[in-house]
Amino acid sequence: MIVGDASKKEASSNGVGKTLALKLVHHCLGASKDSVLVKSIPDWVFSLEFELNGTTHVISRRGDGNEIKLDGSSLSITKLRSWLDDFGPFNINKEADGITFRSLYSRFGRVKRSDRNDPVVLTREQDYEALTRTLYLLGVDISLVTKKVDLRVKQTEIHEIRKLLKSRDERLQQLLLGGVRPDAYLKKLQTEITEISENLKDMKIADDYEDIKSQADKLTLDLRQKESEIAVIEYQLRGIEASLTQRPDISKEALSSFYEGLSDVFKPEALKHFEDVETFHYSLARKRQQRLTRDRERLMSKRDECEVQRAAIAQGRDSSLQYLSGKKALDDYEAVVRKLAFKEQDAKRLIAFIEGDRGLQHEAINVKKEMAEQDARTEDYLETLPVEWVDEKFRALVGELYPQEAAGIGLDNNTKENKLRYNLSVDVQGQDSDGINAARIVCFDWIIFMYGANHNMGHLWHDNGLFDHIDPRQRAKWLSLVMSALKGSGKQCIISLNTENYSSMLSLLGEEENISAQNSVIARLFGDAPEHKLLGVQIGDSER
Repeated sequence: MIVGDASKKEASSNGVGKTLALKLVHHCLGASKDSVLVKSIPDWVFSLEFELNGTTHVISRRGDGNEIKLDGSSLSITKLRSWLDDFGPFNINKEADGITFRSLYSRFGRVKRSDRNDPVVLTREQDYEALTRTLYLLGVDISLVTKKVDLRVKQTEIHEIRKLLKSRDERLQQLLLGGVRPDAYLKKLQTEITEISENLKDMKIADDYEDIKSQADKLTLDLRQKESEIAVIEYQLRGIEASLTQRPDISKEALSSFYEGLSDVFKPEALKHFEDVETFHYSLARKRQQRLTRDRERLMSKRDECEVQRAAIAQGRDSSLQYLSGKKALDDYEAVVRKLAFKEQDAKRLIAFIEGDRGLQHEAINVKKEMAEQDARTEDYLETLPVEWVDEKFRALVGELYPQEAAGIGLDNNTKENKLRYNLSVDVQGQDSDGINAARIVCFDWIIFMYGANHNMGHLWHDNGLFDHIDPRQRAKWLSLVMSALKGSGKQCIISLNTENYSSMLSLLGEEENISAQNSVIARLFGDAPEHKLLGVQIGDSER
């Protein structure tokens, strides 16, 4: 045992190095760099001497973690871990992902606070990783466990790829945005492609289409101008015709009779003047009629000339339009070709998506079918009661500490679509209590240490944090069980305790056990001065 002693004046059992001792063991056995060591004592060199398979080895490592030696030979952290995997105390199954020395050793020396919350899951472990490693150390066949992980990974990948098929192509997303089934949209596209292709075959292309069309447009404009000119002439002719057909409101005879009736009133000279005026006006009317007749002839000639010109323009325009009838411009043809190519590309997108998605869907069905088969195989395997022996030992061990509390370990088939092959339960009635939960973890670790499979670990390390909340009676009972079980086993269980936990436990032990417990203390650390701590100096702000 390592005891953080507070018996000296002004001493404290906190921050003396109990947990630091375990951290240093992890440090030498290939753990990631420790920020406290890197900051506080980067140049210090720590050495760990240990026996492995009858051979003594020494690993040395600097505080900053940069320089490592194994039996005097320098090597990298990667090669050290590889050596521990190959020659360490664990029978590493390299075909099982995540089974390494580091992942397994942490179960024999829970160094982080968060490692002490659950007997199965450690810090930063996925549930399926913790399940695989724990069952491996219990000797349970993990092939079904790793197979479900592989199938679930494959199932997830298929799902992600199916989503990626849509998301990686914006145009494909637009095509599928309407909610129409991809195969229905494809059939529509294929029909349109066929129609456009047939139209292209029948399309006649005129190289001079644009020139002829421009010419026809100009002739149409000229024709409208000429028709407008003819309309003006027609309007003028109608005015002349109206003027030529006009008659005086009062005839010459009626006006003459009117004047003669006034002969008694007017002098003869006045009547004579009327005759002269009448003769003058008659002369004017004749001249005006002659002028209008000449103008009419001139306008009719001009109209006939314009009609001839209009007919010629119309003939030219109609000839151009007739030439263009049924023909297309090269630009129009190219536009149709581009439209066809665009739709063909859309069709290819949909075909690739439909075929890819159909293949993935078929693969997903096969995976689901295989998962169902694995569920059935798991049921068959569970009928062999692979953890019954663990359950019996666990219930017996917990019963020694808490006779009134029910306990048990169960392994059930997990048929849900996840990475967990089993639901592994390690239960003690009242485990919501910090003390009972800590005892649950201690008992489970002990079973793996003493009776587990795939390892020949010779030590188990339980830090003070696991005993803080356990009642002194249970703590004393536990120490008694441990000391009794270790006799002649060649194994060691390292326990670090503070003064309060150690002293309260001693008083509950029998005389012989009390003496054995005191003799098992290999180090006493004091907090009254830095030199009485583990390394003789203050390390960091939260050293335990």
